[in-house]
Amino acid sequence: MMVLALSTAAVAYVSESLVHTFETVGETFGWSELFIGVIIVAIVGNAAEHASAIIMAYKNKMDIAVEIAIGSTLQIAMFVAPILVLISLFFPVQMPLVFTLPE
Repeated sequence: MMVLALSTAAVAYVSESLVHTFETVGETFGWSELFIGVIIVAIVGNAAEHASAIIMAYKNKMDIAVEIAIGSTLQIAMFVAPILVLISLFFPVQMPLVFTLPE
């Protein structure tokens, strides 16, 4: 329990530091906080996953590299597709959760 509490405190501290750097980066480059939160954080958050897939491919462990890529794709598909369908209910044209054969 102590390790869990300490790791939670460490993650909270690092997250708070990251959020405070958004203001500086946004002012320096002229980016909005929305752009930084949606684009930059998403890229940086997945950097470790992409790097590990590249390293595994470089070591000729293609099965692990492909599993990492498929796992990442499935995570996005299982979360984003249903959310988009639910959000589309508030628009004039709804998005059905029906896919064609290639999809």
